[in-house]
Amino acid sequence: MKHLSVLLFALAYLCWAPNVVAEEDDELGYEVGPDTYKENPEYDDWNYLVAFPMIWAPSINGSIDSEGEILDIEIPFSDIFKNLNFGVIGELYAQKGKWLYSLRLDYMHVSSSTDTEGLTGPLTGGIIAPAHRIETTIQMAANDLLVGYELYPGLRLLTGVRHIYAKVDLAVSPLSDDGFIHIDNKFNISKTHDFDWLVGVTYRYWFSDDWGIAASVDTKIYGDNDRDRGFNAQAIYRFGGLHNVWIGYRYLEIGNDSVENGISTKVDFIQHGPQLGWAFTF
Repeated sequence: MKHLSVLLFALAYLCWAPNVVAEEDDELGYEVGPDTYKENPEYDDWNYLVAFPMIWAPSINGSIDSEGEILDIEIPFSDIFKNLNFGVIGELYAQKGKWLYSLRLDYMHVSSSTDTEGLTGPLTGGIIAPAHRIETTIQMAANDLLVGYELYPGLRLLTGVRHIYAKVDLAVSPLSDDGFIHIDNKFNISKTHDFDWLVGVTYRYWFSDDWGIAASVDTKIYGDNDRDRGFNAQAIYRFGGLHNVWIGYRYLEIGNDSVENGISTKVDFIQHGPQLGWAFTF
């Protein structure tokens, strides 16, 4: 009988406790997680939100303009997904009062390969060089470290640093021992670490206790890149008090201008696509 009483008490507490927490939150005027906050000078504790795992399905569009000669580049997400070796994306937010600190990580490792045709002699038809395999490996990352201040409930001004990392490697190897010209080597085409100082704004609005929207925009004001702009838009669904599902769209543009040997070149790359993620607040 004693065990039954304890069990009934535990069940009653589990049903009653969430209502008590909700009532306390209403008294504080505070909603869990750094999504939106209500004015309350009595509440000034640290609160966190971790968005992981997240999925971003971007396509890559680019253009290279050299003295009016334009080369357009388009890589659909299906090609990226097919050749993806590893990728990770996640976000961490911490808020105390009106101040918000955020870390956003995005890393992608993609590789692809293609085979060339062998080279034969014009007279005898003998093999001069066998077919070769060319493997391309691309590593890309865009990481943000930002600080925000709430100017108005839901509206924040952001500033911070964006780190852009890009590395392109090329590996060439023969597919046979035929012929007498064999290339078996690895080349680093480029490796860059660029840093930009950003400013931006973000706004979040809740239609109800469960549904909300969010949008943010940022741009570079000083740094290594000539153009660095980002935009995010999300629909948010909250359940269980601590859990959130994000569905949205993300856009990132990086561009540079250069002059070499009297030739002006303008290069722009854009990553854009839908985004899906789960976030946990505590």
